[in-house]
Amino acid sequence: MRRKMEEDEESDLVTYGCSAHMLNLLAYDVEVPNVKEQVVHVVKYFRNNHFASALYRQEGGNCLIMPQDVRWNTMSDCLDAYIKNWSKLLKICEEHRDRIDPTVKTKVSNMVLKRSAEELLGRLRPIAIALDRMQRDTTMLAESVDVWKELRDQLGLLDNREVTRKFERRYEQAMTPAHLLANLLHPTHRGARLTDDERDAALDYASRRWPSIMPMIVKFQAQSRPFQPCKFTDDVTHAVSPGEWWCSHEGIKEENLMVVKKLLSAVAASSGVERVFSSYGLVHSKLRNRLGTHKAAKLVFLFKALNMK
Repeated sequence: MRRKMEEDEESDLVTYGCSAHMLNLLAYDVEVPNVKEQVVHVVKYFRNNHFASALYRQEGGNCLIMPQDVRWNTMSDCLDAYIKNWSKLLKICEEHRDRIDPTVKTKVSNMVLKRSAEELLGRLRPIAIALDRMQRDTTMLAESVDVWKELRDQLGLLDNREVTRKFERRYEQAMTPAHLLANLLHPTHRGARLTDDERDAALDYASRRWPSIMPMIVKFQAQSRPFQPCKFTDDVTHAVSPGEWWCSHEGIKEENLMVVKKLLSAVAASSGVERVFSSYGLVHSKLRNRLGTHKAAKLVFLFKALNMK
């Protein structure tokens, strides 16, 4: 059914993947072999062993975090906590070597493991920052392109061909012509970071799907009527939403305006929808299973609105 709807030329659906999930997969792609398992073993020991945990708290160590597959960025948080508290862990292992598990002591004192953990954190931290930006409710297709582009620049500083190759693979999977066209039509971005090939792909997509908007795109890029150059300044574009900016221009056909608003209002990730489902589970519990659909929807809306404040 989904593929049929995608292939239907008369369908007005815009289909694309979730960029947040794609970034999470990228985090798995760039992992350094055998580092995660060894660090997790040490963290688990100092969390679960009563003697080691008591000594760690006595030293004033911060909370050690266990990575969870269902919670994004926890591997990055785990490595960050491990490296920041490594000196305390080493001190405990040296001063209480007769009471600490020899395997754990060996791993903590292993400088190669520590350097590898620092290397892995250097890869994961920029991905974690990008993922946090991507999974916001306010991150749309247009903004997601710049998030990916900035991540490419940051990972490029690592000077690691394998990481770059894996990034490019995920980037190609995540980016669709709809992303590129949305970025091109955004009053702030205006496709500034797009390559020539990406600009061509965006325009080809627009001409195939919505031929009627092509003259409008040309005028938008040239900043000619009905688009006024004074409205392209940063003071204006940052003060209003992209939808409000486009609606402020007279003389644009309603059907063309609807296409632009559809592209600019499409969210980059499914995280917001998943958070709604999580909220629904808290509201519509077994104790409240007699709630009607409309009342449950209102409670979910209020619950999520209060959590956003």
